[in-house]
Amino acid sequence: MADEGAGATKRKGTPMPRLWQRAKRVLSPPATGARRAMIGLLPRVSRPLSVALVTVTVLGALLPVCFIVVTGLLVGAIPGAVDGGFHTPEGRRLVVILCATGLVYLLQQVAMTARAMVAGSLGRRVTAHLEHTVMAATMAPPGVGHLEDPAVLDDVRRAQGVGPSQTTGPGGVTPGTAVAGIADQWSRRLQGLAAMAIVAGFRWWLGALLLLGELINLRLYARAYFQYLETATGTTRGLRRAGYFRDLGLGPEAAKEIRIFGLAGWVTQRFEAHWTGAMAEVWAGRRLNAYLQALPLLTQALVSFSAFLVIGHAAIAGDLSLGATVATAQAVLAAAVFSYLYTEDLQVAYGSGAVPPALGLASSLASHPAVCMGGDLPAAGLPRHEIRFEGVAFRYPGRGTNVFSSLDLTIPAGQSLAVVGRNGTGKTTLVKLLARLYDPCAGRITVDDVDLADIDPAAWHERVAAIFQDFVRYPVSAADNIAFGSLAHAGDRSAVERAAERAGLNDVVERLPSGWETVLSRQFRGGTDLSGGQWQRVALARALFATGAGAGVLVLDEPTANLDVRAEAELYDRFLELTQGVTTLVISHRFSTVRRADRIVVMEDGRVVEQGTHDELIASGGGYADMFRLQSARFAQAPGDSGGGS
Repeated sequence: MADEGAGATKRKGTPMPRLWQRAKRVLSPPATGARRAMIGLLPRVSRPLSVALVTVTVLGALLPVCFIVVTGLLVGAIPGAVDGGFHTPEGRRLVVILCATGLVYLLQQVAMTARAMVAGSLGRRVTAHLEHTVMAATMAPPGVGHLEDPAVLDDVRRAQGVGPSQTTGPGGVTPGTAVAGIADQWSRRLQGLAAMAIVAGFRWWLGALLLLGELINLRLYARAYFQYLETATGTTRGLRRAGYFRDLGLGPEAAKEIRIFGLAGWVTQRFEAHWTGAMAEVWAGRRLNAYLQALPLLTQALVSFSAFLVIGHAAIAGDLSLGATVATAQAVLAAAVFSYLYTEDLQVAYGSGAVPPALGLASSLASHPAVCMGGDLPAAGLPRHEIRFEGVAFRYPGRGTNVFSSLDLTIPAGQSLAVVGRNGTGKTTLVKLLARLYDPCAGRITVDDVDLADIDPAAWHERVAAIFQDFVRYPVSAADNIAFGSLAHAGDRSAVERAAERAGLNDVVERLPSGWETVLSRQFRGGTDLSGGQWQRVALARALFATGAGAGVLVLDEPTANLDVRAEAELYDRFLELTQGVTTLVISHRFSTVRRADRIVVMEDGRVVEQGTHDELIASGGGYADMFRLQSARFAQAPGDSGGGS
């Protein structure tokens, strides 16, 4: 780690050959595909707002040029009004032009405000549209394999550059803010072109010279600007690492250990090393860009100075009136906005970046093997007899080894099966395959002799209820936390209360500030949190509610890691008692908590090594019996306790 920071620090003195390589990269134009994708998206999101945005953008560009024209007329009318007085035609003309100048200025301010309002409204819709697109594409597949594939996660991460919490660039830049940036960008471009048209009205070749100079400047500015952005973006990893050490030193989580072990100096040094190393590239880019940006400045100064010389010569020669001279000179200055780069260019560059991956996410996921789950057979009433794993092989995407190579297992319908074993033996993977969150790589899973791959995945999911090890604690009401077991029956409050009563949760609900409507999260006003054991009962009630709504297979996948052995045993006993007669799969690594299951399976290295009832396995004297006695001895209360009882 120290070597990494030191090596990064040495990059501060970037040699000239490296600077030259960066200079050559600057000569390539910035990509515009993301911006085109953004512009093409706007009418699909809202055609009326898109038309309104174009209208106010054009008006916002032309009104400043109109202001240049009327101020030129105003200045030109002043001498005549001064000589003749306000009661003469020249004086009245001055008053009219003055009023017109005020009106144009007022309209200019209104157009700017309108453009900001329309762009903001359309931008919010664009962000919401892309958020919905990303969520729909990610959540549509019936399985979860795509969410554990690193390549897919990279695509999702790029597409998550939408919304206020996930951004593509600094300062919370989203596609929504890019809409306002595009409007401002084109307003400046049109304003610059209109100003050049005024100059061309005086001397066509002078207007053409201004246009050529601004195009060159725009290209040079853009290349240098976006090259700097590319350099800054490339430091993300180093800055993220520096941010980790900064948060480590400033946050309360590690504060005690940092002080006890004297790590304050080490944390500070690591932060400085990573931050300096990451910023060295940025500093080198800034030095290069300072040189590169000097050229367009010189070009612009030369072109503008030449234009002023021509205008001044014409005014002295009497070829230009006073008003025309003022208007033309202002137009030369206004033309410079054509090539300037402002904050909105950053908004467009960063904000548009998430649009192509967001729009293409669904199509990229469509070809993913984990997404292409077929099957259209109904699942109602299944299983009636048994679920069988027949020679099942499975490997997670991107992994080099199999979890299962040839797994054979039978789960009788209407009985409880406990699966025990050490961590890493494939117990949770077994649940994922049973719930058809994945399909096997080889072999098959059958339900009453029907291949699970031929059953409609969504229909099968309705038949399965599960309490996972990392079950979700939803920040919604207590009633909704239980009703999520079956959304189709969420309105049946009596069924929710029955499930809570069976799970032993009613007393907890009665003590909540707002009863069933209490939000189970302290992040919301009036909300509260529950203890670990109380949350376990909420999860149990959710599964029982699913059973009452028609689920035929229940899974308890080690959700009790934070409970002591007695509390865990009580929860498992209650679960098995309440689900008697239902096809139940219980996962645990604690052998003493699953003794009441109808049948117990011991897994080792992705295969079944022992199976039978608790008494049968104890009597056999195999690995189950040894591990059961070993675990029981740790929790024995009296010297006479025996690990062999039932």
